[in-house]
Amino acid sequence: MRFFGREISDESLISGIQKRWLTSNCGLILDSKRFFHPVWRVDSILFDDFLSGIERRSGLSLGRRLAHASSESEEWISIVSNNSFPKGRNPERWKNTRLDWLERGIGNFELLDDGDETRFLVKYPLNGPLCSGVFTANWERATGKRHRFRWNHNNVESLILMISEDDMKIPQPSKISLPWFYEKPIVSQSDDLDFWESLEVESGKFWSIMGRRFAMINQDLILRFEDYFLPYLEEIHEGRKDSFIWVGVDKKRSLLWTIFSDTIREIFYNQKHHILISGNTDWVYVSKRHLERQGLGKIDSVSSIDEFGGIEISFSSCYHPAIFSGIMSGCWERANGRSAKCNFSYGKNSNTIRLVSMNEICLD
Repeated sequence: MRFFGREISDESLISGIQKRWLTSNCGLILDSKRFFHPVWRVDSILFDDFLSGIERRSGLSLGRRLAHASSESEEWISIVSNNSFPKGRNPERWKNTRLDWLERGIGNFELLDDGDETRFLVKYPLNGPLCSGVFTANWERATGKRHRFRWNHNNVESLILMISEDDMKIPQPSKISLPWFYEKPIVSQSDDLDFWESLEVESGKFWSIMGRRFAMINQDLILRFEDYFLPYLEEIHEGRKDSFIWVGVDKKRSLLWTIFSDTIREIFYNQKHHILISGNTDWVYVSKRHLERQGLGKIDSVSSIDEFGGIEISFSSCYHPAIFSGIMSGCWERANGRSAKCNFSYGKNSNTIRLVSMNEICLD
């Protein structure tokens, strides 16, 4: 890989990836280059399935909403993290921005032509709308002007992004408050010796673990996507509608969180993981493997609440309660062989989920 005559080796990129993404005491992965913002280390196929499941259950298209959310999130994070911004209209000179894309695993880019409508080739995009939004925010920072954008998929490995200047006045984004209890994470060394095992780089493309492409998705992006999505959400069109209860969360957001949770629960369940539980402490190890390794959080404590496998879980922080609850519901169903009902609540010092059987169990 070459940046204007200066090469970066795959070994150097691997080292940069390992140094940038830091583990924490509460199971979150933090971006050391961007204000220690939490990220989701997600399998690219799982991320595609997650977005597709949201579309099916909501009956709504995600593309344009996800693109604007990613653009707004990219702008906000770049401002608060005080990183150097790209400058000028030649992306070939954006060494730090290109390296940022590669370390995040979201793709690469190049300029095609610069006229009234400037065209770019986005190569190996993790997701078309997401990458289009991120690059547009980069371009706006580089040029100091607002732009409209649209994209067309060129083939499975690239898309054409078209950007044109827009004189619309759009204020800078502001911080989004988390609607759950969130204890500020502390950077700590992970005891997971396999955390970066089999990390490989496809030069100039993306990185993978055990042969599967992964990427880092900012928590702020998911929150802004919610805000773009909520005004249009009316009902759940398919999937489970009553498996999740969200105490203290408004009705519209509860619908969306149920969609998030049921989607990720189904994906997890269909992956056919073996979840063996002999005691409550086993749930802590389950959370380390299926939550903490992805930067989604971890269990602080767990207790039994009935004779049929029902449990109450407490945790101090998480990437997102709906994703946390969906994966734990999938774990519970794989362990118990029954559908789960999940109740989420939060207080002054922690978050809690209660997992019990969806259906009443007959003792006769």
